[in-house]
Amino acid sequence: MWHALFVGLPLFSAVRIGLVTVPLGYKGIIHKQFPPKGVKVYKPTPILRGWKASAKSIFHLLILSLFILFSVWGYFQVEQMPHEIPDDFDLSVCETNK
Repeated sequence: MWHALFVGLPLFSAVRIGLVTVPLGYKGIIHKQFPPKGVKVYKPTPILRGWKASAKSIFHLLILSLFILFSVWGYFQVEQMPHEIPDDFDLSVCETNK
């Protein structure tokens, strides 16, 4: 369960989000403008050039990197998580006051 939460979910999210953001960010860096040439926009959008376009394109690439880094971090944290409740655990501590 912990692997799914700390490794699987971030990797799944990275793939889903990366399918959209990575090509857009990569093309933005190559064309030095954002939105890149040939990308359909649904409303009149000002074209960014220069450092603003580069920053926005790099941000699109960093989103994927953050999910992957979280997944790598989670992989090493999973071993420290409890797998089962110990037999000597006092369950009366968990009961609510009535």
